[in-house]
Amino acid sequence: MVPPTVKVTLVSRQGKELGQLELPPEANIDAFKDAFHQQFHYYPERQWFNINSAKGAVFKEGTLAENNISDGTSVVFKDLGVQISWRLVFAIEYAGPLILFPLFYYFPNVFYSNVPLHLERPLAQRVGFWLAIIHYAKRELESLFVHRFSSATMPIYRLPINCFHYWIIFGASVGYFVCHPRYHALFTSPIPIYTAALVMLVFEFFNFQTHITLRNLRPRGTKSRGIPQGWGFELVSCANYFWESLAWLVFSILTFTLSSWIFLVVAFVQMSIWALKRHHAYQKEFKDYPRKRRAIVPFVL
Repeated sequence: MVPPTVKVTLVSRQGKELGQLELPPEANIDAFKDAFHQQFHYYPERQWFNINSAKGAVFKEGTLAENNISDGTSVVFKDLGVQISWRLVFAIEYAGPLILFPLFYYFPNVFYSNVPLHLERPLAQRVGFWLAIIHYAKRELESLFVHRFSSATMPIYRLPINCFHYWIIFGASVGYFVCHPRYHALFTSPIPIYTAALVMLVFEFFNFQTHITLRNLRPRGTKSRGIPQGWGFELVSCANYFWESLAWLVFSILTFTLSSWIFLVVAFVQMSIWALKRHHAYQKEFKDYPRKRRAIVPFVL
């Protein structure tokens, strides 16, 4: 006896019929995407499907039967465009400051005028430079070896937008002024400078621990997650953003350039948006989610 199958009609978002796929009703979204790939040559990460219309229910998990897809059901295909892995996205983003800061710092004659023959850099400038390098080297290593991503890829056309924050707002803008030959330090005594550096490194360590916590909540190859605990998560849903904001606050106080303060504000606003979104997602997903937790700032936001 031939097992039953379901014939699905494939339609473009412009309403043009593309063809049909014939699969068993217990076929899941992965099997559906693989079959679509074999017939139409769009790899699975480029595929997005809605049921019956372009604004219909999204077919992104479960089987055909579980999504009420039967003979003659129309499934609308959207091409998400050329994709790039999130791991590579982060590696490219964080490379910006690691490239630009050393260029400004070690080759000042290329970027600045009237550079002294014997350039003596203030201690605050030297420490600020290395704190920036340490931060983004840490982020690169975390992206390669720590982070687990709920989505494997993103459209490659968004890469310049993502890179703008790190390459331009921080790497180019902050780097240019922090590494400037005529940089004037707010602090000249070693004690406040080294104290600030130590405090920022402590915040970086806490941030690293939050990333380890989040990694351990997501088993490899899954999209599941639990309620994070420890390392500040008792107070806020996104302790990783909280510690990073504090680290950049210390960096801005130490280096004290207008561009570093602008970067702090932009970064905090963006992290607050992400934190509020994740905070609401946690509240929706977990009925027993702690009510006293805030999104990013303890007791406030």
